[in-house]
Amino acid sequence: MTGSRKITIIGAGLSGLATGWRLAQDGAEVTILERSDSTGGVIRSERVDGFLCEAAPNSMLIKSATAESFLYELGLRDEIVDSNPVADKRFLVKNGRVVPLPMSPMGGVKTPLYSLRAKFRLLAEPFIRKSGLQDESVASFVTRRMGREFLDYGIASLVSGIYAGDPEKLSMRHAFPKVWNLEDRYGSLIGGAVKLGRERKRTGETPYKSRMIAFRDGIQTLTRRLTDTSQARVVTAAQINAIEHSDGHWTVRWRSAGSDHEARSDALVVSVGETDLRGLPWPPDLADRLDAVPRLEYPPVTTLVLGFRCEQVTHALDGFGMLIPLKERRRILGAIFSSTIFPDRAPDGHVSLMIFMGGATMPDAAKASLEDAVSLARGELADLLGISGEPVFAKSVHWPLAIPQYNVGHGDFLAALESIERDRSGLAFCANYRGGPGLSDCLDSALRTASGILDQKGA
Repeated sequence: MTGSRKITIIGAGLSGLATGWRLAQDGAEVTILERSDSTGGVIRSERVDGFLCEAAPNSMLIKSATAESFLYELGLRDEIVDSNPVADKRFLVKNGRVVPLPMSPMGGVKTPLYSLRAKFRLLAEPFIRKSGLQDESVASFVTRRMGREFLDYGIASLVSGIYAGDPEKLSMRHAFPKVWNLEDRYGSLIGGAVKLGRERKRTGETPYKSRMIAFRDGIQTLTRRLTDTSQARVVTAAQINAIEHSDGHWTVRWRSAGSDHEARSDALVVSVGETDLRGLPWPPDLADRLDAVPRLEYPPVTTLVLGFRCEQVTHALDGFGMLIPLKERRRILGAIFSSTIFPDRAPDGHVSLMIFMGGATMPDAAKASLEDAVSLARGELADLLGISGEPVFAKSVHWPLAIPQYNVGHGDFLAALESIERDRSGLAFCANYRGGPGLSDCLDSALRTASGILDQKGA
């Protein structure tokens, strides 16, 4: 690649920072523009009174060797903290009791969580025909293949934990593509998993084993490192005033620090949420096309970090956390046992939990004040985990637009963006509405975006 290639990136969240870091590392002249006065987007880590508080993600599930290698390239190997093996255990609330959640179809057969009728229904899964649909809700897919009970007390809770979403609206194809592909390719989930395992054994393929990690000083360690070590020019508090495209080049004009600036580049990467994407000052014809792109749902979510003395808690907290099905009619989505999963999340003699409220199914719960949120959470935690008394620490963050929903029809949204990219040379959209909402998903997507730009003509 020639060193003269210029790239402008709008948005300095994880996706934008990682894309810019890789491009600059490979010789491009990169400018990253961020509207707020800091980088990292929703990723914020803060230690208060001995408690490590995460504003949004509290861990990172590494899903690929590519993402893992990138973290090492950033020099973060010694900062990584692997999760406690006990975190492999998840809990689910059923009939007001906290019980272990089976993490596989066969585990569902053995667990006392489900009725005998539900288990016999699950055993019939390999004999269920494909629907032939091009898209289908999670609720429809799981009910059709596994039965309603496994939806209500299993998959629906995972949907809530990952997306804060509604299984009646969320797309199985786009939210859980690996599961969708098992039916699409093999006609069965159980049978497909067995056949896929045999194929990999025959070809010698060794799939990457997912690894749950955090960093000693919190997830923000990642975005700080990307910011501090990047060879890209990072501009915060940048008010973008115009975006132009002509003669195969992009020109972005912005104002920062009381002065006007512009950058002319060979490629433009837009790494902001869908709502902010539409609000950028695009050329009129491009603005019209973006206005026609299907809109995404972003439900509100409040995260609440609570600290208690160990003697206030009767439950062992021996797992990742607990998920709460909608059928249980509780006021919180679930809780993560933060101080169990990773060390140094709470002072000695204390535990830390991260509570989630709101989401697509209970949006009003996310509007509670800190005082009301603590009161609601205390009642649920007392009933479910035997936690007594007031928390010794409490901190909340409200996200009015939290996680993009990969609802049924999400393929139309993606196709519309891809069409615009094909028609506008050098334009790329890279954000958590594409490729998955998790941190590792965002890293993988960012690195693919960077690779695509590097592979373009002239690189």
